[in-house]
Amino acid sequence: MAVYQADAIVIRSREYGESDRLITLFSREKGKLEAVAKGVRKPKSTQRGGTQLFTYADFLLYRGKTLDTVNQAQPRENFIHLWDDFDRTITASAMVELLDISTVREQPDPELFTLTLSFLFLLKHLDPYMAQAAYALRLMHLQGYLPSMEGCTECGGDLSGEQVYLSAEAGGFLCAACKNNRIVIALNPGSLALMRQLYQADLVKIDRLRWNKKMRQEILESLCHYCEQKFERKLLAWRQGSEFWNK
Repeated sequence: MAVYQADAIVIRSREYGESDRLITLFSREKGKLEAVAKGVRKPKSTQRGGTQLFTYADFLLYRGKTLDTVNQAQPRENFIHLWDDFDRTITASAMVELLDISTVREQPDPELFTLTLSFLFLLKHLDPYMAQAAYALRLMHLQGYLPSMEGCTECGGDLSGEQVYLSAEAGGFLCAACKNNRIVIALNPGSLALMRQLYQADLVKIDRLRWNKKMRQEILESLCHYCEQKFERKLLAWRQGSEFWNK
């Protein structure tokens, strides 16, 4: 079996067999990987800390016929702040779930890796749900799915009316005259304006932005719907989080 190294983030972890874990990694060099971490559920395992969800670590892996195996996992960052606050746990879960469903195995994307790692660090300080929305918009940009936000996708007209409409089918926002019978999510123009800012602002300046409960609800619900339609998968962690950001 060939041995290889990966600088990676654990984006999914589930029980496998009696004492193992099957983990999904997103690596800088090779993109998404899947490997078995043997014996890490045993109390005395020395690799447990390197295979926990959200952990950023240096991995040494064996290439197997069907599944790769983790030989070593040396943690670089465990992101304790993601586990100390439930909202941040939910938000980070939503981020890595979106990363998982929007990528295929072994397709390197260093920009997406850097984006994800940056947001896991930034979650220590940012409004977690604002960070979640900003991450989703930037991920969709890198994946080629960012919704058009500068004018009506259909007619090119202004989007300053009482409501605007996000359509996954159209690939962006529509005015009232163009939404027709499409499946759409309605938002106020103020929510659209904030979405533009969340996408365009420097990462370190996102914490200067402000929203109210209605804007938060509109933005997160519309992005959830849009991503589910584009990637054809349910966002379970994102939907679980709606119980908290809708309060």
